[in-house]
Amino acid sequence: MITQLKRVKFFAYHGLYDFEKVNGGDFIVDVSVTTNDRLQYLMVDDVINYEILFSIVQKRMNVPTLFIEEVARLILEDIKQGFPSVLTIEVSIEKCAPPINEMNGSAMVTISYHK
Repeated sequence: MITQLKRVKFFAYHGLYDFEKVNGGDFIVDVSVTTNDRLQYLMVDDVINYEILFSIVQKRMNVPTLFIEEVARLILEDIKQGFPSVLTIEVSIEKCAPPINEMNGSAMVTISYHK
């Protein structure tokens, strides 16, 4: 079973430059978690609760951090700790408007875990 959060938008204060820490910016987060399939899904303990996944992401996105690579790593580690049965995790963080002269686009990092 694959459980995903797709294109979750956050306003956060991640970045190397002082003005990023003051002004903040827009970020988009994707999370994908794979577990073994079950015969049935009848109770909340049978699934990866995406409300809990969201709270993990939200908690880390709310802490100003120099590098989005570190934010992604911390989200991945929190998911591993909160859901020890996961087989794979992928976390992507997109910085919607990185402070790069003449760049019209975004920057994104992705980190993966495979048991």
